Amino acid sequence: MLVGKINKAAEGLAGSVKAMLRKMSGDEASYEIAPGYSHRVSGAYFDDTGNTDGWQKEVYEAARDIMSTNKLRTIYDVGCGSAYKLIHILGEYDTTGIDLPQTIDAVKARYPDRKWLSASFDNASLPKADLVICSDVIEHVDDPDTLMRFIVNCAKEWIVISTPDRNLIYRYRPLNKFYYGPPRNPTHIREWTMPEFRRYIKRYVKIERH
Repeated sequence: MLVGKINKAAEGLAGSVKAMLRKMSGDEASYEIAPGYSHRVSGAYFDDTGNTDGWQKEVYEAARDIMSTNKLRTIYDVGCGSAYKLIHILGEYDTTGIDLPQTIDAVKARYPDRKWLSASFDNASLPKADLVICSDVIEHVDDPDTLMRFIVNCAKEWIVISTPDRNLIYRYRPLNKFYYGPPRNPTHIREWTMPEFRRYIKRYVKIERH
């Protein structure tokens, strides 16, 4: 899990120069994952609507602590899945769950009194929320850069994001054949180690805690 704040210093000319250098060096498409890693071309749809709080509970508890400490009000949960944790841990706040249409249809029927949105990562017109959660979603996304730009655009200040640590998923690393990809989970496009993920997220936010 990584907690970050919008890094204004990374925007503008400095951010553009860094992006250009990454592209020239070939690092752009690797997303800071080690050379030689095999990224899956596309992943299968992951239906999370049947899950409760068996995974990522600590991500939502961290978000709750930030909301309470800073007296914040609005939350976006990008890739909300079943929305169980969003409702049961953060239900006192003004929440909006964002996901694919088929997932949103399911959670909207389950929690009709809450806010739900099916939005493209290209949508730049959403009002900013005090805090944006993206819990174990980025590993499912073809282009993480598009997702990160969407998250940064949606957040006033705080971002809480998580992804499975490749070093914890596979035993006998790095001898395990899945360690260098594609991932064993067919819904995952790629998987980061903790240091790789930190380097990647630092492109977009100032990291407060990891």
